[in-house]
Amino acid sequence: MNDLRQLARVGDEDLAGQASGAGARTLLASIIAEEPVKEPWRRPWKRLAAAGVVTAALAAAVVLGPSILNTPGSATSYANAAMDIKLENGMWVARIKDPFADPARYEEAFHAVGLDVKLQLEPASPRQVGEIFQLGTGGDIGQSSSIAIDSDPKDCKITAPDCTMVLTLSQNASGAWIKAGRPAKADEPYANGNRATMDGGSLAGYTVGDKQVSEVAAEAERRGLKVVYQIVQPQPDGGYAMNPDDQSAAVGQDWWVWDAEDAQLGVVRLLVSEEHVIRK
Repeated sequence: MNDLRQLARVGDEDLAGQASGAGARTLLASIIAEEPVKEPWRRPWKRLAAAGVVTAALAAAVVLGPSILNTPGSATSYANAAMDIKLENGMWVARIKDPFADPARYEEAFHAVGLDVKLQLEPASPRQVGEIFQLGTGGDIGQSSSIAIDSDPKDCKITAPDCTMVLTLSQNASGAWIKAGRPAKADEPYANGNRATMDGGSLAGYTVGDKQVSEVAAEAERRGLKVVYQIVQPQPDGGYAMNPDDQSAAVGQDWWVWDAEDAQLGVVRLLVSEEHVIRK
């Protein structure tokens, strides 16, 4: 019995800071309070074996925590190395501690508090870090639901070391899947290309349309950027098409630039065509 009381004490300490351990404490209390069953003297080994099984089961419950002891939605907080999620003022607030973690770790945290949510963070340009690229819904999520990404402290740059990405979800967000931007490593291509000439882009404030490759490439190099090319086929409606199998041609300095995208850190992609078409 002293061993069980010691286990109860250890169990409460181990569960501190995790999802609610009320179920574990109740289970331990009931086992401690249980009157020993009087059995014939010839069966002591079976009695000892049964006690050993109970002890092993309790130890496993302490290690596994909310996945065993809590029904979905019973916990109001959970933390692992990747994410810390809490119910605050009627909203789930998830602080991303490791934006490079395996998405399964985020899913683990959501599941621990009863949410079926999938979060995928992909490398993005600095101006798109913290932006939601794609959002899907399902289950009970509806018109009144809310999913947003912010920062902590408020308005800090998420790319800064002391700035944390914060995902806020309404309680009916179960069934959602989210794809958003995270800081990119030096050799990672951006998952969601954006125009390099926009505010915050690598060619911000510069116009590339109706200019030849030689001119735009010189500006990019002046800004310390490496230049790569993508051959496009301008369309009459002002758009363009891109054939993945038509990228082997050598781009001439007299070709025309259609647009420019940030490709990865320090690299700009020029969308070019041999034909001169003024963009509408």
